[in-house]
Amino acid sequence: MNHKERIITVLNREIPDYIPTFELVFDETERDFNGRTWIGGPVDPDVIGMSYAEKIKYNAKLYIDIAKRYGHSMIFINRTLGIHENKEETGVRDTIMEIREQSGDEYMLMCHNDPTFMIPFTHMEQFCFDLMDRPDFMHEVARNNVDDSKRRCHEMLEAGADGFILCCDYCFNAGPFISPTQFEEFIAPYLKESVQYFKKAGAYVIKHTDGNIMPILKYLVDAEPHALHSLDPMAGVDIKLVKEKYGDKVALCGNVDCSLMQTGTSEQIRESAEYCLEHTKPGGGYIFSTSNCVFRGMPLESYDLIHSIWMKNREY
Repeated sequence: MNHKERIITVLNREIPDYIPTFELVFDETERDFNGRTWIGGPVDPDVIGMSYAEKIKYNAKLYIDIAKRYGHSMIFINRTLGIHENKEETGVRDTIMEIREQSGDEYMLMCHNDPTFMIPFTHMEQFCFDLMDRPDFMHEVARNNVDDSKRRCHEMLEAGADGFILCCDYCFNAGPFISPTQFEEFIAPYLKESVQYFKKAGAYVIKHTDGNIMPILKYLVDAEPHALHSLDPMAGVDIKLVKEKYGDKVALCGNVDCSLMQTGTSEQIRESAEYCLEHTKPGGGYIFSTSNCVFRGMPLESYDLIHSIWMKNREY
């Protein structure tokens, strides 16, 4: 199997030659990639004099180099070079095309396309007031967002994407940012409609959200994405229990505890990684990864450790 075939097998909840791995975001790049970092990332390199096309090639090459170095089977394109859906220079679309040009059909390529409401970065109070005082308006906003995502779906698939990781976060560690009843009304139907539309268009779909998803897990599964990410152990999500309850309905990604990778002991990190691999192997349908991403400041020694554990235990 090549990397893409391996991921497709998992997303179909079948058993590949071995458990694949990937990371949603990989920000700690300098150590292993000659000091390179992302254009449009947390610390830009010196890009004076680089054309737009050169920046695209630069980021695309870094995505591929990371995948090769760590054996990632899937690449999530989330860098826009600081250009967010600019009509003339859409960084995500052009980066997808460039990765395809450089690597062919080796990797599963995914990008963001989630139209649903998420934890607001700003104006949380107004959002809450509107849910209660202007429900018709909020449904109209949700509908418009879904319609926009359908248009974007075809643009990204035509560029060479294989599908989408829907990255709107719904939960804090204590639970969802709105009540399950409100989630059922304002988010669940639009999530399901989007997932079904994307799948009908030929896309693979992974739903991401951090935090304690247990009060809304049934709605996430009911939307029928191919997989769920990140199954956050810091919020008490136990991948063993999720696998037992829903493993016949949805593939799973993640659950290696990022907090332990930041501040835990080697033994704690090892225990978390081995727990995930042990309890997700039966029946296939698992992609190994951290419970969030390789964020800036994570000790790469921690990632080296879980990578070595994956290498040793990935075979079925």
